[in-house]
Amino acid sequence: MGRNFSFRTRLLLSFWIVLFLALLLPPWYYYRILTQEVLDEAQRSAIKQLNLVHWMLNQAADTQTIEDLHDWLVQVGDQVGARITYMAEGGRVVADSQVPLSEIHNLDNHANRPEIVQSQSQEVGVSVRFSMTTQRELIYVAKRVSQRGAVPAGVLRLAAPFAMVHEPLNRLKDSLLLFIALIFASTALLSYALVRRLNKPIRALIDTAEAISGKDYKRRIHFSPGQEFYSLTRSINKMAESIESHVRTITEQKQQLEAVFNAMQEGVMVLDSNGRISNFNRTFSKRIASAPRAAGRRPLEATGSLPLQKLCDQVMASTAGDAEIPPSHLEIVLDGERAYDVNIVKLPDQQGDIGSVVVFHDISELKRLEKVRQDFVANVSHELRTPLTSIKGYTETLLAEAQPGPDTTHSFLQVILKNTNHMVKMVEDLLQLTRLEARYKTIKPVPVNAASACLTAWKACAPLADGKSLRLVNELPEGGIWVLADFDQLVQVFRNLLENAIRYSPSEGPLTVSREPQGEKVTFSVRDEGPGIPAQHQRRIFERFYRIEKHRSDHFGSTGLGLAICRNIIRNHGGRIWVQSPNPEETKGTTFFFTLLKASGEHQPGNDSNRD
Repeated sequence: MGRNFSFRTRLLLSFWIVLFLALLLPPWYYYRILTQEVLDEAQRSAIKQLNLVHWMLNQAADTQTIEDLHDWLVQVGDQVGARITYMAEGGRVVADSQVPLSEIHNLDNHANRPEIVQSQSQEVGVSVRFSMTTQRELIYVAKRVSQRGAVPAGVLRLAAPFAMVHEPLNRLKDSLLLFIALIFASTALLSYALVRRLNKPIRALIDTAEAISGKDYKRRIHFSPGQEFYSLTRSINKMAESIESHVRTITEQKQQLEAVFNAMQEGVMVLDSNGRISNFNRTFSKRIASAPRAAGRRPLEATGSLPLQKLCDQVMASTAGDAEIPPSHLEIVLDGERAYDVNIVKLPDQQGDIGSVVVFHDISELKRLEKVRQDFVANVSHELRTPLTSIKGYTETLLAEAQPGPDTTHSFLQVILKNTNHMVKMVEDLLQLTRLEARYKTIKPVPVNAASACLTAWKACAPLADGKSLRLVNELPEGGIWVLADFDQLVQVFRNLLENAIRYSPSEGPLTVSREPQGEKVTFSVRDEGPGIPAQHQRRIFERFYRIEKHRSDHFGSTGLGLAICRNIIRNHGGRIWVQSPNPEETKGTTFFFTLLKASGEHQPGNDSNRD
């Protein structure tokens, strides 16, 4: 397993290796040459001594016996400072200058000694080795000798101490090593200081590069001209400026695209080249319940629409030319209520990881309006057909009789008038509803007393309430409550809600009107004790002509537009209207709520010009 070293460490190691080789190789080579020359000189000196001893032996006349030879070798060895040995043919030691004659027989046979073997084929045999007898390193030189009297022919060997040569060489070697160590240490310190000096700018370069890679694009290196790596630092600074500029441009473009992407009213889903969701905008995440978990999934998993998945697969599998791939679309319904017109476009080149774009146009409101239009036509036709049929029937009856009686004529004309008045009221309500929806008349709310508007509405509804013995429970303050509204339109809201409550309340029941202040607004409520409104109908009761009962009522008191008018009046006043059924803690009853803004300032009842 490799180890990671810093630049400074690698530089120091490289420099020290070069320095070590530069300082070691020349002295080592010189030491080897000097050692060899000294050894050669020592060998030559030993050979000269051996030749001298050999000459002296030839000149000595009193060395005819072994004993005389031994004594002579002892004397000469002391004079020359060397060990002299005489061996007979076959390697047996006869005499030795450093071994007593009585112990000569204990010495090993020297026939296999290198110098002895060499002397058999050469004039002089030479060998350098450690002597087990003297326990030191010696230079051995040997030469053949002829027989002299009782002394047999053999080999004369001289052993000179090698220490006299080796010790100066060791001292020289120690001196060289010490010199190399001193130079190496001093150079190492200088190189370390130099590397530290170079490491500072290098560290700055590394830190800046790491900062830039960590998206700190404003990081710069500040060096003076002439400093180490100045050209490199200038290039890095220019690179950082260029990267910062490009990143800023890319970031701005990305933010603009994301802003446009998320501001789109249509839901957008981006598919990668594998047909999986890679991105989507904010509108898509709001409209599709499973959108937060859609990334990386297929459209079927995110929307639950099999037709959409099939169309996406078909578009992604298309291999036609770029110009031949038109956008594909279909209509689907998601979450059981939202209708979408979906367009799928395959990107021409599929650059990057984007395969196609799926756009969801929400057409739920268009579908709803289309249904409302159809229902409106059907409802108006039905509402007008009943009174028109009655008018036509009674008119035809009058025309068919030759001379109808006054009572019959009067009775039939009353029916015709009643149906005509009903149609006139329906037309007036439709015109008013149209103006409210189009805001034909600009509303200028003024401070009005809501209690007065409620009492005015109740007076108009009193005859209808008296017929069912209903009573009004007015919980509005006696001093009145002031809101910003148009008085006549507020009276109509109370009247329509009260008429609706009277129509569906049981006989002798209470109708309760109350209010609840909530900050800058006031919430009014009209409550009845009728059968209530099923939950599935509560979202649609404010539509025109919408009725809860399966069979439409034949009562001429209702046109089916009252709640729709109330909704538009309250909406134009900046308020909200809704229904709650059944009543709290009950199993029946209905309560309608609507909100209006409070009027600023204080208003006395005597100053209310709208009070009856």
